[in-house]
Amino acid sequence: GTESVMVDLSDAFPNGLDTGRRGYHLEAKKTFKPLLEPLVNKGVVPVVTGFFGRIKGGIIKDIGRGYTDLTSALCAGALGAKQLQVWKESDGVFTGNPTKIEKATLLNLVTPGEAAELTYFGNEVLHPFTMGCCIEDQVPIAILNTFKPDGQGTRVINAEKEELAKRPGKFGIAAVCSKSSIPLLNMTSRGNLEAHQYPSKVFEAFARHKVKADLISTSMSNLTVTIHESTSKSQIDAVVADLEEFAHCELEMNKAIVSCIGVGMRHQKGIAAKVFEALSEGGVNIEMISQGASEINIAVVIDAEDMNKAIHLIHEEFLER
Repeated sequence: GTESVMVDLSDAFPNGLDTGRRGYHLEAKKTFKPLLEPLVNKGVVPVVTGFFGRIKGGIIKDIGRGYTDLTSALCAGALGAKQLQVWKESDGVFTGNPTKIEKATLLNLVTPGEAAELTYFGNEVLHPFTMGCCIEDQVPIAILNTFKPDGQGTRVINAEKEELAKRPGKFGIAAVCSKSSIPLLNMTSRGNLEAHQYPSKVFEAFARHKVKADLISTSMSNLTVTIHESTSKSQIDAVVADLEEFAHCELEMNKAIVSCIGVGMRHQKGIAAKVFEALSEGGVNIEMISQGASEINIAVVIDAEDMNKAIHLIHEEFLER
């Protein structure tokens, strides 16, 4: 057999680690490296605890459940690993949530950019912070099923266009994902700020109350944002109170974000129109649209009660051959 030893990270940060501070992951990797590298260099396998010590505000609150993924990514980055294998109860990443979409199929590969968008906008296979760490350290990921060790799983790699073209989606769409319980905040300027001051004041208020924005749509006098589902109602109420000094605010709860993800959508003419048409013909009303400059995510905000209908419409139109 292979020699192994337990490495307890529960007291790795006796003075606490502030995960709300930028660059905290660099401190974590710097701490983990001398604990792990000497063992690996001797051919010993370190068996590491998922919990990695005192976290300011609590590990569940600041990082969330599933943080063992993040621990493994930090360890992989600290060691300069050739690959991070994440063993789950799922086969990997699918074209849609297989618990909701019966015809969802396994994707044998996704790019790091796609994986980052998928984990943030509803795919629960990996912890969202895990992808950021692995992308930064250029560590490829393999997502595998504990109960199907011979399965192909999903590789997260920078794949060639020819490989990506073999996936089942049309028009470059690789997957559809969704998340619900999303607050939508619409803000219209009262006119007491210059145009260049208005957006900066809005996001100063967001930062002051630690309110996370997911999607943003803006015009000269209007800003509409979706607020991350982890944000408490008291935080939202506090930021709205500040914003009311210079903006009329309308808050709507219980919305959903539905996202089409795929690097192949880049430079595809008319793909957004096709997505909107599929939803419109299915009777789904779109309240907000967002697409970043990267062109790998087309996201819409809809009523939460229409979410399941929307993901089925998109999957049927673009991801079933």
